[in-house]
Amino acid sequence: CQTIKGYDIDAIALAEEAGIDTSRFNIPEARYPLVSVRQLWKLAIEKTGDPLIGLRMGDEIQAGALHGLGLAMITSNSLGHLLDLVARYGQVLSSTMHIQSTHTAEKSRLTVNTLAGDEPAHAARITMLAFVFRQAQRLSQHNIKAVEVTLAMKEIPDSPRLNAYFKSEVRLGAEADSISFSAKDVAESYACANPLLQEVNEKAINEYLERMKQARISDRVLLLIKEFLPRSEPRLSMIAKHLNLSERTLQRKLDAEKQSFLGLLDKARQTLANRWLVHSDLSVVEISYRLSFSDPSCFCRACH
Repeated sequence: CQTIKGYDIDAIALAEEAGIDTSRFNIPEARYPLVSVRQLWKLAIEKTGDPLIGLRMGDEIQAGALHGLGLAMITSNSLGHLLDLVARYGQVLSSTMHIQSTHTAEKSRLTVNTLAGDEPAHAARITMLAFVFRQAQRLSQHNIKAVEVTLAMKEIPDSPRLNAYFKSEVRLGAEADSISFSAKDVAESYACANPLLQEVNEKAINEYLERMKQARISDRVLLLIKEFLPRSEPRLSMIAKHLNLSERTLQRKLDAEKQSFLGLLDKARQTLANRWLVHSDLSVVEISYRLSFSDPSCFCRACH
């Protein structure tokens, strides 16, 4: 939202239009539904006219906004360590972002993927790559370059802007979004390394992730239903697999919270229907199909 404000746009109004509860913005550990966050990316790109707003956000975002992960990155002892931290604790930022670091004798690579579909213009992934590159620049003792930057998108407006930022020609149409650095730059020791602070920050991260795991299972199921529903009606088996649970175990956990899968599915439909009817230009027909109704008339009856 701070980045959006830089385009002279009312970021709070835009977030609310996307269905985000902005009253929780002052809660550091608040988390938001993926479907709403991706809608915010979409609206931000449309309103700003900047398909590379993720690049600007990656350059502007403050490390302290990333919970303990950002502080751990600042106190890391090398670029290799920084890449491993991002890969190990990426779920602090998003439970649907999968980040992997790989190291060879020639270079180290950070690969960023998102589960359950893509955000518009890969904005969140570009943000992560841009932020990591900026941190590498700031923490290093000299000006470094990315050995390689790749994006899975086949084309994007203003690719020279990408090349200028990363100081390297970005290869489009690749298998994944990634950034690579030379082994020499990866191994360089950082003057800001602080093992004591590193330990404190990683402890805070692990405690936070543990609290996430202990969240009510019905809340997690509802979130996943909202993520999958616009593409196809999710089944109990699909949600159970995504949570690494058996169907029987998931059903038992829902029963313990006095919830049912069908009840949560109806709740998700009601929430999304209200949001799209009020805050979007989608037709009733399109909304009905997004919510997996077989016929628009069934959707209208359900609304009534």
